[in-house]
Amino acid sequence: MATDGADRRDASARPGKAAPAAVPAAQPADTLPPVVLPVAVLASYAVAQFGLSAMNTLVNTQIPFFYVDTLKLPAALFGWVMLIGKLWDAVTDPLMGHITDNTRTRLGRRRPYFLVGAPLLAFFTFLLFSPPDGLTGEALFPWLLLTFLGAFTARTIFETPYQAMAPDLTPDYDQRTRVATWRVTIGNLGDLTGALVPMLLLATVAARTTFQWSGATVAAIIVATALVSFLRVRERRDLVPVERTPLIDDLKQILTFPIRNRPARILIGSYACAVFASTLPVAVFRFVNKYVFTATGLEATPLGPLVEAMGKAAFLDVGVILAYFTGVFVSAPLWARALRTRDKKHGYIFAFLSLGICASGIFLIPRDLGFVFLLLNMLVGAGALGLWMLPGAIGPDVLEWEELHHGSRHEGGFYGIWMLVQKTGGGIALFAMGFLLNAIGFVPDVDQGPETIQGLRALYGATPLLVTVFAALLFSRYPLTRDAYDDVRRQLDARRAAELERDGPV
Repeated sequence: MATDGADRRDASARPGKAAPAAVPAAQPADTLPPVVLPVAVLASYAVAQFGLSAMNTLVNTQIPFFYVDTLKLPAALFGWVMLIGKLWDAVTDPLMGHITDNTRTRLGRRRPYFLVGAPLLAFFTFLLFSPPDGLTGEALFPWLLLTFLGAFTARTIFETPYQAMAPDLTPDYDQRTRVATWRVTIGNLGDLTGALVPMLLLATVAARTTFQWSGATVAAIIVATALVSFLRVRERRDLVPVERTPLIDDLKQILTFPIRNRPARILIGSYACAVFASTLPVAVFRFVNKYVFTATGLEATPLGPLVEAMGKAAFLDVGVILAYFTGVFVSAPLWARALRTRDKKHGYIFAFLSLGICASGIFLIPRDLGFVFLLLNMLVGAGALGLWMLPGAIGPDVLEWEELHHGSRHEGGFYGIWMLVQKTGGGIALFAMGFLLNAIGFVPDVDQGPETIQGLRALYGATPLLVTVFAALLFSRYPLTRDAYDDVRRQLDARRAAELERDGPV
């Protein structure tokens, strides 16, 4: 596990270790031994998410507008790059899950890949935002394709092992919420950095230079934060199986995981919807600010000179980012407090509905009152936080269900699938955006017609609403409530105690 403080946890709660004889199978959930993680462990693990989130948000918020509107790459070709990237992830993500589960080094199963994946991710992130001067239009397709594939392959090498460490931190239902809260909170700071840096630079620097500098900044952050986690986090050797699993057998187990594991199947389907629904508004908001709103509504107020100096679209771009993350950070303690007393299942359903309903409010905003769009994004940001926070807290629970019912865990395999779903949900959102921009008649850098204006509103609001309602209905069938999960843990503890009594200490 992580730091020295983590080693002082109650040994009875460690997967693979016996529960004390005093914990019978029928013991109430609220009397299970507490497993409290030190803040140093939480912070050390979560800090790597800062760089990962900065990269992800920089891509989602800037790549579509930069390549399609600024560099004039046809929207359909942009969509094809996103689709090809997701097909490639379908190969690399499960494969990386197998590799990390079967790695045996003195540094552990997961940590060595921090040193490989993070520098590669930094390198390709820089290239992604640094196309050669003079390269525009259709000629950009090969550059975007190769750098995008390189960046997300490197992300797979780094992030799959990183995510696979999460279940090892604690088996406790509520402590996993703390792990997810820390990781998402620090990740949100990375999101803010990745979104805001280019917006501020664009006010004074040319677009190509802005994105090159932004790519370089985020690249440095990726390496620095990954190094901190590598140096501060230690893996638990007691969870490492002695035998390696053959590639074909392991891939079969990984790929069939969602088929045989009902909680995982429901969670993965819902999570794909969550990523799609939270990515699309982020990817399209700059198009909305530039083409949907004709004025901010603040021109006659004391903020009028600032609007005039920055320009309407730039003012709204920066305002949306600040409003969105205001909603994220203001709602964070409210989400954390609710999840200490409420079931994670109900919280996730509420997050879906809140984001979808709030995003659809864009249809009510007049074109000359863009500042209302800023207020709307505060609510969207609050809903998006729930969609980011809850899956990280829920995901590790399905591994205990897998161990109870099928006798194995496959952390790396599960998070290989998890990362595939995460990148696929975001990629499909960007793929859909590219083709839907074509379908609504979007033409870069000209005034748009009424149908295109309504189409942009629908991209931001209507599509996420449909997806979130479907996801909420799907997740209502998720079986691992707090009580159900505690029952799974009791059964596992009893089984491990019986195995230890039979076989003796290993």
